[in-house]
Amino acid sequence: MQISAKAIKPLVSKVIVIGGGIGGLTLARACLDANIEVELYEKRQLDAMLSGAGGIFIQRNAIRVYKLLWLEKIYQRFYAQGGKIFKGGFKSKSGTELYINSPEFAGEEDLGICLSRRELQQILYEALPPGIVRTGMTFEKFEQTQDSVQVYFQDGSTTTGDILVGADGLYSQVRASLSSKERLEEPLYSGMCCWRGFFNGSSVSLDKKYSWMEFWGRGNRFGYFDVGRGQFSFYAFNNSEQGGNDDCVGGSLNALKLIFSDYAEPVPSILKALENESIYRDDIFDRQPLGNCWGKGRVTLIGDAAHPVQPNLGQGGCMAVEDAFELVNSLTKAASRDQVVLLLRQFESSRSKRVTRVFTTSRQVGQLGQTNSAIGCLLRDWIYRLTPTWLADLQFKWLFDYQPSWKE
Repeated sequence: MQISAKAIKPLVSKVIVIGGGIGGLTLARACLDANIEVELYEKRQLDAMLSGAGGIFIQRNAIRVYKLLWLEKIYQRFYAQGGKIFKGGFKSKSGTELYINSPEFAGEEDLGICLSRRELQQILYEALPPGIVRTGMTFEKFEQTQDSVQVYFQDGSTTTGDILVGADGLYSQVRASLSSKERLEEPLYSGMCCWRGFFNGSSVSLDKKYSWMEFWGRGNRFGYFDVGRGQFSFYAFNNSEQGGNDDCVGGSLNALKLIFSDYAEPVPSILKALENESIYRDDIFDRQPLGNCWGKGRVTLIGDAAHPVQPNLGQGGCMAVEDAFELVNSLTKAASRDQVVLLLRQFESSRSKRVTRVFTTSRQVGQLGQTNSAIGCLLRDWIYRLTPTWLADLQFKWLFDYQPSWKE
């Protein structure tokens, strides 16, 4: 069913979104499909908003949302431009298989799509009519009455809507404003940094059985995945002090070569293929889950603004997509304007258990992959090798049980 065909105007007439990432853009498209007016404000300029380092997994749970939006046009573009997620898993740094899964464990032909973040942003932006997204607009504060929210920006302009949604990421100013703060407290450092970038698949001999793979060492990991049309994205984690950089070793590529010099193929070949490529490094953070209540009154949060997670499951963006859909879906059920605040709290409560489980599982996988002791690594690898695949699958299968649908 395509809800965009509905003739009934919902009681929520206008949604204001702060943040132009995957969650905010998806939310805007879902609003339009539900006949809800939407305005999206992003502090970055358009070029910066449509950029991004490395690639992103849009796994089957999130793909099901895009199949419901905009007559499947986003879904179709994803599959036309991205790389399908087929078989993949974890290996030791010597190349020994630890855990390999395939789409069959979730009853699917593929587990979704991987894209470059730049392509993802472009596709989602182009799914919106001109004028919906307004860039270069920095959120300052909000004020709300019983039936509306007024939003103020740093340039002195304002706008008013029925609800305000903070989709503005790890350092969400909407979340800070909810707590009457100028800015949020510092997030929690994970103890690891991450490098990301791209390489051409034709320059590396990759095992064609796998569309993605992650190698686990001692205090570090290296992975790659297909983002479509012959391009691959790589990522690499290393236990490190917060705020580090690679200047002292002559740049990021030298740092990667020093850390991953003893990894099995194709890691050395991938590093060689990165000789003339841009490499992006950042520290990895998260925040403790907010529990059952993320907002106040007519204001709520989605995605990393509400529940940032470490990127160990490839589910951070997927959770934002699920949030966006479920929020709009809940708004279409309002029988009276007095119900809107209650529906927002019900939305938050309904999402809490799932996103908290993703948060916890992601941390657990990260701790396993980043094990820093020799004995710990031996024990980890031994357990994974001896665990039957069907049993190991249960650690992840629940992620793909999500089945979104528009509710009448």
